Amino acid sequence: MSHSIYIHNFHLDGYGHVNNARYLEFLEQARWHYFQQLNMSEILRQIQLVVVHLDIQYRQAIECDETILIDTHILSAQSRRLMLQQIIRLSGSLKIAAQANVTLMPTQNGKTFRLPEAVLQKFNQLISQEK
Repeated sequence: MSHSIYIHNFHLDGYGHVNNARYLEFLEQARWHYFQQLNMSEILRQIQLVVVHLDIQYRQAIECDETILIDTHILSAQSRRLMLQQIIRLSGSLKIAAQANVTLMPTQNGKTFRLPEAVLQKFNQLISQEK
């Protein structure tokens, strides 16, 4: 599932390309779009998925007036951890600008807890469908 973002001038740093901190915002936006498209955003707001690990490999600079597509896929779902892969591509191209592996942890009231079984099953169904 892809999420599209148009790159504006305010996304750029002094070098004329997207600042690496902006990638985090783009990835977060794409994750919420992904969950919204799956009709899971309300459930996940209650669960409060927190990013506990994020690994980004930057491959190509993104510049102003480009459109990027961010593909989000669930890699694995466990009771206390959800792992996603997100790939940022330049629109109209197969070029990968960045790839991120993201680990999310469910929390409530600042403490880790187990995902409800129905939510865990939904994630595992999505993994099977995306293969």
